[in-house]
Amino acid sequence: MDSATKQTAIIAEATQGTTPATPAFKILRDIRVSGAPQRNDQRSPERRSDRMAYAMTKGLASFPKTIELPWVRDAASDILWESAFCGTWTTDILKNGATLKPFTVEEKYEGGATDPYRRLTGCIVDTVDISFQNGQPGTMNFALRALAEATATTAIVSSTYAAPTPGYDPSTPADIVVNNLFGIATPKVMSLSMRIENNVREQYSWGSASPFGTGLGLFNVQGQVQFYFSQLTDYSTFVTRQTGQTLDLTIGATTLFKDRLVLGAADVWNPDVNDPGATGDHMVTLNFLAKYYATDTAAIKLTRLVA
Repeated sequence: MDSATKQTAIIAEATQGTTPATPAFKILRDIRVSGAPQRNDQRSPERRSDRMAYAMTKGLASFPKTIELPWVRDAASDILWESAFCGTWTTDILKNGATLKPFTVEEKYEGGATDPYRRLTGCIVDTVDISFQNGQPGTMNFALRALAEATATTAIVSSTYAAPTPGYDPSTPADIVVNNLFGIATPKVMSLSMRIENNVREQYSWGSASPFGTGLGLFNVQGQVQFYFSQLTDYSTFVTRQTGQTLDLTIGATTLFKDRLVLGAADVWNPDVNDPGATGDHMVTLNFLAKYYATDTAAIKLTRLVA
């Protein structure tokens, strides 16, 4: 089957592990979906005089997946963001919280007369890897953990599928305004990578090899940024770890459909200046960690539909 025709759709769950009875799926603008279920059956440890395997035992099952998308925001990616932040969009603002936001992922393969379906239920986003590199669209890799997988050859009865809206071009670094990069004067940013993580864990109990729930661990936002080295303070300021620093980016090119990503109180440390040899530019690399910011009552804030 051709992978170009594959469709990935998503819907929020009110109860973890239960797809709504008449699901209104949102189609994702994904690049690929990777990861494979792990059903860890293994050889029985018993020994035999002929040394050969005689039986197997059932191990614990897990259902990891990673959804890779360009930087776009629509009704489908909004669901992913809520799960990653463990929060709810309120007046177009999303802050990190501590409430599980589960969803169902449906993968449809184009099989001609009969289309195969795979559905993951009880999905929770564990990590999001965000990357912006000059000349390329930004990328978002949502790594998730699910409770179960089911297969089918038909769509769910009464299900609907909404196309991505508004469907604007993916954002690139050319579409980013740096409102504040840790107080640095007019930084010329080269690249940014950042990971948001929930440190989730599957929860198991007797009677099933599949998890019954998902637990949350420490919430963490950490990353690196590279920018052109133009003066000593770009480096020397951060030789001593700086606290309470702000990262503030407006992302997008379409008025009223931009995103704004803010870390209000970041620690910034461990700077470096590279040496590319005789031909190239020196770049400063800074490491950063988002901490609780009292004004936002959160470590990270994402605003949608920005002018």
